[in-house]
Amino acid sequence: MLSNDKTAKIKIMPILPTLFPVQTDHPAIKPDAARIQSALITYLIECVLLEEWIKAPLIEVTTTTDYLASQKLQPHLTSLPSAYQTFFAEDNPLLVIQTSKDDRLLLLVEPGYTAPWRLHKSCLPVLYHQKNTSYPKSSDHDGDSSRNYSFPALEPIETVETLLDILLSAMDRSSLSESGILKLKESLQAAIIAKTQSARASITTTVYGQPHWYQTLIAAEQWGSLMDRPFHPLAKGKLGFTVTEYEHYMAEFNQPIALAWVAVAKTHLMVADQVENIDQQNPAAYLLDTAQQKKLAEEMVERHLSNTHMALPVHPWQLTQLSEGFFATDSVVSDSDATNNSKDSYANDLTDGTIVKLTFDAAVTYASASMRSMLLSADTPHSIKLPIGVYALNSKRYLPALKLINGEKNQAILMRARHIDKALAATLRLWDERIWWGYMSPMHLQDKRSTNPYFYQEKPTHLGAMLRSLPADLCEDQVRLMPMASLGMLVYKDGVSHHPFDEMIQAKYSGHPSVSNQSASINAEYIKSAAIECFKNLCDVFLGTMLRCLRLGLAPEMHGQNVVMVSKRHRFTSVLLRDHDSLRIYLPWLARHQIEDPEYLSMPNFKNRLYRDSPQALIFYLQSLGILVNIRAIIEALSEHYELSEKGLWLEAMSSLDNALASIDFDTDQAQFVREQLLTNPYYPHKTLLLPVIERGDDPHGSMPAGESRTINPFFSAKNIEANLMVDSIQKHNGAKING
Repeated sequence: MLSNDKTAKIKIMPILPTLFPVQTDHPAIKPDAARIQSALITYLIECVLLEEWIKAPLIEVTTTTDYLASQKLQPHLTSLPSAYQTFFAEDNPLLVIQTSKDDRLLLLVEPGYTAPWRLHKSCLPVLYHQKNTSYPKSSDHDGDSSRNYSFPALEPIETVETLLDILLSAMDRSSLSESGILKLKESLQAAIIAKTQSARASITTTVYGQPHWYQTLIAAEQWGSLMDRPFHPLAKGKLGFTVTEYEHYMAEFNQPIALAWVAVAKTHLMVADQVENIDQQNPAAYLLDTAQQKKLAEEMVERHLSNTHMALPVHPWQLTQLSEGFFATDSVVSDSDATNNSKDSYANDLTDGTIVKLTFDAAVTYASASMRSMLLSADTPHSIKLPIGVYALNSKRYLPALKLINGEKNQAILMRARHIDKALAATLRLWDERIWWGYMSPMHLQDKRSTNPYFYQEKPTHLGAMLRSLPADLCEDQVRLMPMASLGMLVYKDGVSHHPFDEMIQAKYSGHPSVSNQSASINAEYIKSAAIECFKNLCDVFLGTMLRCLRLGLAPEMHGQNVVMVSKRHRFTSVLLRDHDSLRIYLPWLARHQIEDPEYLSMPNFKNRLYRDSPQALIFYLQSLGILVNIRAIIEALSEHYELSEKGLWLEAMSSLDNALASIDFDTDQAQFVREQLLTNPYYPHKTLLLPVIERGDDPHGSMPAGESRTINPFFSAKNIEANLMVDSIQKHNGAKING
């Protein structure tokens, strides 16, 4: 942080368990089980309340003062740890959930901007056992009436597993999938273990200040991986990795990963339309330097493969699974009955020479937060996305050709959008994802129609690669690429919290007289002001770009892993998108700008979910992922780190939306509709996370299970709070004048 000696620190609150699952050596937030459990309990409670696990009649909204008095519980607080006593002693909001006939779950809550309530960050839930409770008769006056009590049990709930069982007991289990419950518990246990491991990762506090642009991207991906998807209790769990593998292959551990390679018969390779000559447009040509290409070519020649096979990179974990027959059968990726399941496995391909394992193992790469996108620590625009058969967020991280083809179609739409809207072209940048290679049955090699049955089998999705190439002007050291996920994170070292804005502010304002020559206390105000300015700049670019996309009928995937903020000369200038296969569209708005239907590939008799049926369904992605997850995580991180008002930051984001809506040339019918959906409607749609896991059960699928519920509009909430504060201020002022 900035100060007169450029070393001002922002200290942590010593009694508060941080919600950010990060490495720390400070005793107040040491990476122990209690802190991790506290964070997961907080996320679980929020999901339960937003997804309405518990019916409204079973929930009572009250205060600690009123409830303790009504239940005569005040004398029994001494059975709780001191932290609980402190918060129960204050007049805090309290939710009381009836979990059984005799038990009540007591939740210390606080108002939230994206939910009516969120669990109080400083305390765990308490289970109140009412059974066998008796009280002294009113005629007892012997001075020791406590002898007549059978004290009610106040039991702190200290593990998320216990809390989950309690909450499930309050639900109608007959309507729930038992296999889905088991899957949820398995994923939750994996998340606990993963968070414990990630808390031990040694995270660099230098992100923006790395010497080279590609080093900043790698460091920022480490930060983004620490929390993964914010507010999702299951995000860190990766089913399939051992403890050792997790610490080698997850980005936060910053481990070099040498790519494995196999030679795949050209008769079994489907390629992108952009690949016109596989002998020249192959992964080695893009990823390897001259010496490495020579070494690989020598092995291919030596093994008589150079004319018949192409060398394909494989994630080393994935190669082990393929070699050991882990993916032995072609379980159907979808529910389609039109597929023809082959019982072949990669073991057969390895035996008959269709696939040949090579000894070559370069280049050295580093994992991104998505785990399967591998980055090169070199001044190159290229990186690679590989399939990994690990379950993350209850879906496998494979690489289906069907999605790659749809990604090509979506990139064409995004390129067309940039051509139509010149202002959008200035702020929307694209990773080029139009070059890829994937395993395919020879019978279906040239068939890129939806009727290709091999598109819906699992086997080919586990062997392939997609090249990502950056625009050349972004591969410069005056540019910094920071995934938005990294901006919703804090890292603690030596009792000090760190955020990437620290370095951005330092670089922007270093040497400025008004900053460097003032006292530390004045500098603290400059730092806060500069952080707010960085946030405003981020919102103007991100929200303005996304609104321009919506005007044309497009909604990119807006969570913090997909969206990368581009900074040039210490200001955010554009939004860089990746994973184009997840773009959503609304055809009537596309047609207004002569953008044709991309005719997505999808299962026979199944409508592709990339099509949205209404404007509301399109705007949902900005509301849910862009604002309720992405912007919210950044606001909460900045609020904690710089001691800024959450309400103030929400109002800044609202101002960015308001200004963009006023300046963008929306059609008349669009303008008012989008404004109402984003700013004036009291409610937002909310993406559900945990109930869909239960509902899916054992059903295999390639995407994260999700549903939709409703929550409050954070801008509506912040605006109303601001208005109420103004009314209170006016009333107090008028009262003072009258009293005077």
